[in-house]
Amino acid sequence: MHSIDYWPLFLIFVIAWGVPILLTWLKVSRVPAVIVEITMGVIIGPHVLNLLGIEPYLDFLAYTGFLFLIFLSGLETDIQKIINSFPRGKLKVIDFFSNSFVVALFIYVCSLILSYPAALVINSFYPVDTMFLMLMLSTVALSFIVPILKSDGELNRKFGQILLLNGAIVYIMTIILISIYAGIKASGFKAELMLFILIFVAFFAAYKIGGWLTRFKTFRKLSYTLEHAASQIRVRGSIAVMLAFVVIAGLINTELIMGAFFAGSLLSLFLSKERSALMFKLDGMSYGFFIPIFFIMVGVNLDLTALKNIETSLPFVALLLVAFYFIQLVPSFIMARLFGSKRALSAGMLLSTRLGMTIAVGQIGMELGIISPAINAGIVVAAIITCIISPLFYKMLNEVKKKTYKIYIVGGSEVAVHVAERVKLHGMNCLVIESRGDAWYNLQEKGIEVMHADVTSQAIYESLNIRATESVIVLTESVKKNQKITALLKEKLGHNKIITLGAADGDDFSETQYIHIDKVLASHVENLIVRPSAIQTLSESFGQYAVEEIPMTNKKLDGKMVKKVAFPASGSLVMIRRSKEILIPHGDTHLLLGDTITVIGDATALIEFRNQLE
Repeated sequence: MHSIDYWPLFLIFVIAWGVPILLTWLKVSRVPAVIVEITMGVIIGPHVLNLLGIEPYLDFLAYTGFLFLIFLSGLETDIQKIINSFPRGKLKVIDFFSNSFVVALFIYVCSLILSYPAALVINSFYPVDTMFLMLMLSTVALSFIVPILKSDGELNRKFGQILLLNGAIVYIMTIILISIYAGIKASGFKAELMLFILIFVAFFAAYKIGGWLTRFKTFRKLSYTLEHAASQIRVRGSIAVMLAFVVIAGLINTELIMGAFFAGSLLSLFLSKERSALMFKLDGMSYGFFIPIFFIMVGVNLDLTALKNIETSLPFVALLLVAFYFIQLVPSFIMARLFGSKRALSAGMLLSTRLGMTIAVGQIGMELGIISPAINAGIVVAAIITCIISPLFYKMLNEVKKKTYKIYIVGGSEVAVHVAERVKLHGMNCLVIESRGDAWYNLQEKGIEVMHADVTSQAIYESLNIRATESVIVLTESVKKNQKITALLKEKLGHNKIITLGAADGDDFSETQYIHIDKVLASHVENLIVRPSAIQTLSESFGQYAVEEIPMTNKKLDGKMVKKVAFPASGSLVMIRRSKEILIPHGDTHLLLGDTITVIGDATALIEFRNQLE
C-alpha cells in the first residue's frame, strides 16, 4: 500500500487547534482567527520555514474546505425569509432601507457602478483593461467574511444576513460576468458561454423533486430513523446534494463554488425543525476539519515570489486600496438608517476585504494576457493588506455596548426552554446559556437569545458581569451539574440570587431558592383536582394568555377608578395587593400608588398593562 505522509496534516491541525486557544487566552478579540491561520500558513510554507512539502491531497482537502465554506454560506442564507420579504407590488422607497435582499442588491449594484470610474482613474495611470478591472474591483471575500460574521454571532441577524446576501450576489454575478467576459476575450462570443443557466434549471428541478420526496411518509420515516444511526443519513444526503451541484458546475465549465452555494441555498429551503441538528453536524465537520485546512493552505500557497519587484507597483497598490474602500464604503451607508452610521461603516470595511476571488480574477487576467505579472503582484498585495486592515476596523467599529439581562437561564433543558418562553412573554430581558449545539439551535429557532458556551466555565459568568440584582436560573438536565454551577456562582463569584432544582443541603443564603420537584408536582396535582378547568385553560392557552404582577407607579392613575381607565380589551385585572390587604377589583375600585396589580391577558395586553400602570 502506498505510504501517505500525515506529517503536513498533523502540522496544519496543531495550528488549527492552537490559534483559537491562543487568541482566547490572550483575549485578542479584534484579530480574526482566519488572519492568524493564513499568516501561520505563510510561515510554515515554502517561502519561509518550508515545513510543508508538495502534497496533492492537502490541495484537494483545502479546496474541499473552500467548497464547504461556500456551501455553508448558502445554507446560512434564509432563502424562504428572503422570498417572503420580497416587496409585493410596487417597490417602495422604504424597501431600499429595510428589505435585506433589496439592501444587499443595492450595495452590489452601486459598488459595480462605482467600480467603472475607479477603473478609469487607475487606467489613466496604469494601462489595464477597464472592464476587467471593473469586475475585479467589485469582488468580495465571502470565504473571509462568513467565519468573522459567524464568530460574532451575526449570521442569524439582519446585519449579518445583508452582508451574507451581498457576498453571495457578488460571488454569483462575478463568476457569471468574468466567465462570459473571459470567454469573449479568448475566442469571441459562443452559445456555450450561456451554459451557466443550466445550474438555475437544476436548482428549480431539485427543489421540485425535494418537495415531492418530502411529501412521502415512508421517506420521512426512513430519514428520521436513520438520522441518529451510524448512517447519519441527512449528513450524507446533504453532502451528496452539494457534490451533485459541484459536478453540474464542472460539466458546464463554471466555477465549482457556484454549484456549492446553490446546493446550500437549496437545502436551506427544506430545513425547518431538522435545521438545528443537521447544521450542527455540518458545522462540526466543516469548521472542525475541512475549513481550517483551506485557510492555512491559502497562506502556504501564497506566491511571495510575485512580490520581488513590488516597489515598482506600490503606487498601483495604493490606488487599488483607495478604489476597494471607496466602492464599498459609499454604498454601505444605506445601512445607516437600520444600524447607525458606525455599524454601516463597519459593514463597508468588512465588505472591502479581498482575497480568493480577487486573486483568482487576477490569475484569469494573467492567462488572458490582459495584465502583467507586476500588476498581478500588486493585486495580491492589495488583497492581503485588506485582509489585515478591514477586519480590524470592522471589529473596532462594530463593537457594541455589552448587553445586560434581567434574567440568565443556565441550560437548554425542556424546562429551561419553557421558562425562557414564559419570561419572554412577560417582556423580560433574558439570556440562555447552553453548551449543547442542538439545544442552542432549538432556542434560536424559537427566537430566544442564547449564548453557546460551556455552562460550567467560571470565565463565562465572569465575562457576563452578572449584577447582584439579576437572577440566575440554573436548569440543566443534570441535578449534579445544577449543584456544581450553583456552588460556582455562590462560592467563586459571590452571586446569591439563584433559582435551581434540588435540595438546599443546609444552605444559609436567603436569596437562593431551591425548587423541590415533588412539592411542585404535588401542588400541580392539587390544582388539577380542586380547580381543573382554570388550570387546564391556562395551560392550553400559554402563548396566548398569561398572568403577571405589575407594580402601580404611574402617578396619573393614582386615585382613579378602574372603570375610568381604558385597559386593553384582551386582558383583565384579577387582583390588587395593597399592603397586607387583598382586593378583588371591580369598576368602582380606586387604584393607588404602590398597589401590586395581578393581570391576565395576551402578550399585547400585557405590554399595554405595563405601559399604563408603570
